[in-house]
This record gives sequence, structure tokens and C-alpha cells, in this order.
Amino acid sequence: MTPGDALTQEALTTGTAFSIAPTGSGGLRLAIRLEAGDVQHFERPASGSGADWTATDLEGAGGGCAFNEPVTAPWGQGLELLAAGRGA
Repeated sequence: MTPGDALTQEALTTGTAFSIAPTGSGGLRLAIRLEAGDVQHFERPASGSGADWTATDLEGAGGGCAFNEPVTAPWGQGLELLAAGRGA
């Protein structure tokens, strides 16, 4: 499993809430709140699909991490379902 897929699996299986917003370049930014209260972010281009997601910033009370890890299409499909649920 790639690092991006591992971050996605964690977010999709332990996430308690999510939000979606546009990026500065017109893409999508998905934020998933994890059980511990941290927030994992994912981004994809506006015309992207499940194969175009990237795991990006992790925000937490004790600090954070910046990631730039691609997510494979099977895991990206789960992110697509969340994004489509909000009309993105």
C-alpha cells in the first residue's frame, strides 16, 4: 500500500466528518476529521477523477505535516464518493 493510500484508508475508516472546498486553482480540497481530532486534507484538479487525488496537509493540535502523496484510483474512488455527496 502506498503512503497516499494508507492516509486515505485511515481517513475513510476513522473519519467522523468532512467538508469540501475549492482550491485556489479551481480544484477540489476535501478535509476529513479523524477520530483523534486531526484533519487530513486531499486535493484533486477540477477535471480530475478518483485517480487524481493527492493526500496533502495533516492538521493536528500538536502541529501538522505536509504531504504530497498520490492516491491510487481504488482509494481515490472513496474520496470521489464523498465529494459527489456534497455536489462537487
